[in-house]
Amino acid sequence: MKVAYLGPAGTFTERAAKDLFPNSELVAIQPIRGVVFSVEKREARYGIIPLENFYNGEVRQSLDALTKCAHTQITQEHSTKIVHCIGALKPHGMIKTIFSKDQALEQCSDYLFQNYPYAMEIATSSTAEAAERIAREKLLEAAAIAPKNALIKSGLEIIAEDIVPNNRTRFAVISQNYTESTGDDKTLLAVHPPIKDKPGVLYNTLGFISGFEINLEDIKSRPDGREGYYFYVELDGHVKDRAVKMALDAIRFSLDPKDKYPDAVKVLGSYPNTHWKERK
Repeated sequence: MKVAYLGPAGTFTERAAKDLFPNSELVAIQPIRGVVFSVEKREARYGIIPLENFYNGEVRQSLDALTKCAHTQITQEHSTKIVHCIGALKPHGMIKTIFSKDQALEQCSDYLFQNYPYAMEIATSSTAEAAERIAREKLLEAAAIAPKNALIKSGLEIIAEDIVPNNRTRFAVISQNYTESTGDDKTLLAVHPPIKDKPGVLYNTLGFISGFEINLEDIKSRPDGREGYYFYVELDGHVKDRAVKMALDAIRFSLDPKDKYPDAVKVLGSYPNTHWKERK
């Protein structure tokens, strides 16, 4: 069985993939959209992509890619403790440049401001690539933020470990399968109002959710590039649960009473709730 994940090897996404599918063929793909569409085109049976982080929130590339899919949905969530380390070649000089994945740089922003306030930050395709680049180009005034094993693999010495305590990332398992209700699930929606600037759209949407006594886990918004907005809504319950189904029907009718816009409300997945933000 082929499982695609956001590569390259040595990243936190690979670790999540190994935890979830230890006996499967793991295939590293970049970028996130590539992972999602490998599942959409049935080139891989499952995909693993980052969805949300404790410190810098949602991974928009994942939400955007899933919104464009016709068949691929989230079927499982899985969280992993993220231990960011910083390393450099030995012997290194004064650190003037920090390389890492853009999201890792954001998560480590407080540490970097306190310890390397004048260093230039450069985003790479992954944390592993940051370490590999320093080793490949023999950059003696640069450091990389990456998992400890990725730093060591590239021959870098560890300067500091776990520089962002209590950091976790939630990953999504995506496939073309559909899950059954377990009694403790979550559903992620992409709500895209077809009429721009219609008063009360968000208010009514949330009102239907509340009216059916459904707990709202989270809501995010972003421009759609066409003068409108996407609203990403995560709520408690499964799409097959009676209350959730009735709420979705009400939201769809409110936004699109003539049923002209099939993407006005799109289900990005229903999956068991792992309560990942709760301290274990």
